[in-house]
Amino acid sequence: MEIRSLGSVIDAPEHRTSLTMAADERAPSRARTFTRTALIAWGAADLLDNTVLIVSELTTNAGQHARVPAERNERPRSADANRDEITLTLTLQAGVVGIEVEDNSPEPPIPQIASPYATGGRGLLLVSAVADAWTACPKQDGSGKRVIAFVKRPEISIAS
Repeated sequence: MEIRSLGSVIDAPEHRTSLTMAADERAPSRARTFTRTALIAWGAADLLDNTVLIVSELTTNAGQHARVPAERNERPRSADANRDEITLTLTLQAGVVGIEVEDNSPEPPIPQIASPYATGGRGLLLVSAVADAWTACPKQDGSGKRVIAFVKRPEISIAS
């Protein structure tokens, strides 16, 4: 599946909902609950497993890698209040779920090869295995990045 052909899923969906949350250890749990609620309401429960897995991995990565480290003895300025936030946007168009996770780090996600004994480092490999397509790009205002993934409803073939 080519990313360009999926533009309408993001740009002109039948359904769209967003959640902005703190980039902390609770973000993946909030994102999973939000995703389940949305997909069930949209009649797309058959896409839950793969979508929830991708959302969980992408919000975990955003929470771990996108937070801006605080300088010692530095108080956050009001202009920086949203620097440690993640925004999850879900869309649905013609049986395809679009997943967008925005964070404030300009660094692109890079899949890692984890050792067999590592407790982490496999998130993007899981996203690659489960998503029908995914990509990352800078946010238009240059303040971070968007990671976009798509999960489509399997086509049913009827044997004759």
